[in-house]
Amino acid sequence: MSERVLIIGAGVVGASVAYHLVQLGHDQVTVVDSRARDVLPGSTGLAPGFVGQLSATPELVVLAKDSVATYLGLSQAAATPMFWQVGCLEIATTPERLEQAHRDVDHGRQWDIEAQVIDAAAAVAMAPALVDADRALGALYIPSDGAADPARLTHSLIDAAERGGARFRWNTPVQALAQERDRIIGARTGTDDELLPAEHVVLATGMWGPVLAGRAGVRLPMIDVQHPYLFTAEQPDLDDTPIDAPIVRYPDHTVYTRRHGRRYGLGTYSHTPAPLTPTASLTSAEQPFRDNDFGDALAAATAMVPAFRNATRGRHLNGVFALTPDELPLVGPAAGAPGLWIAEASWVAHAAGVGRQLANMLLGTGDLLVDPDRLSPNRFAHWSDEKIRATALTNYQGIYNAH
Repeated sequence: MSERVLIIGAGVVGASVAYHLVQLGHDQVTVVDSRARDVLPGSTGLAPGFVGQLSATPELVVLAKDSVATYLGLSQAAATPMFWQVGCLEIATTPERLEQAHRDVDHGRQWDIEAQVIDAAAAVAMAPALVDADRALGALYIPSDGAADPARLTHSLIDAAERGGARFRWNTPVQALAQERDRIIGARTGTDDELLPAEHVVLATGMWGPVLAGRAGVRLPMIDVQHPYLFTAEQPDLDDTPIDAPIVRYPDHTVYTRRHGRRYGLGTYSHTPAPLTPTASLTSAEQPFRDNDFGDALAAATAMVPAFRNATRGRHLNGVFALTPDELPLVGPAAGAPGLWIAEASWVAHAAGVGRQLANMLLGTGDLLVDPDRLSPNRFAHWSDEKIRATALTNYQGIYNAH
């Protein structure tokens, strides 16, 4: 039997595409993934879960707003929440950043996103463990931002997709995309190269996307980069409440931090970009942590966040995610490979919007969130590999402000 849609990858993006397809009344959907159902070895499983909406890039604003609405709906309907609308504080540590915060309020108003500038004392009162009282001059507060549990969120999307008729095949590694006269007609899986035929194949494998696409002669204009995240050890004054204060960001220092139940976590972009070339043998988005690459940046970050100054350090991880030259995801049909659709280089913050966009494109509903040309996987067709790589890596710190 040939399914109309075969989705490769059941992380948050692939699950979102399946969810939105069944929400639109299309149940001829199969999702395949090499992992077991309860394992998330890709970027989804490592994501810190920050869902911010305000961005200088209009497309990201629209995708994030749609994602927040979807996550709120799923969370409110679930027995166990997976999204908490706790808000976000962007701490101004310079007069210039404080001026920018006032401009951001006006920018948010254009997108119907409430934002306000608060003074340093108010920011400290909202998140005393995370706001540096000595450096804060004030903050931009966006109350409708929030934090997700990426694993719970993904499982909620999967469960809802299954209830709508989608089928998931776990422990089913895809060896290659199946081609016939240059058209993608399905995927070959497992050790016996079983053909799973489909009218449309959606590639949503995150960091592994370029490997499968490349075997079919399709270049994906994205670079995989490594990124550090650090947790404290469990804190005696914290309980299992997932989060009860806003996410805190330090834009001028590219540092972000939040509560994770009994621990605090932070990430930083203030280090030399560390690209990674994916291979078929790579089984996890978590790579060995190298202090030479990230140690100085984390030391500066932990000195800024009160909760980290005297706390014992806990787990530190090096996670890999995909980055494009313009910081936008790749969403839409692949050029030169009819039947292949791309849903790559998306973050948790935009995954629901990306899923809705691709589902509507695939079914031809015309109900699109953003101009498809802006997200087209082919928008860098005339760029060299070297230019794609150099531009994406140059913009590594810039994605902090775009997401």
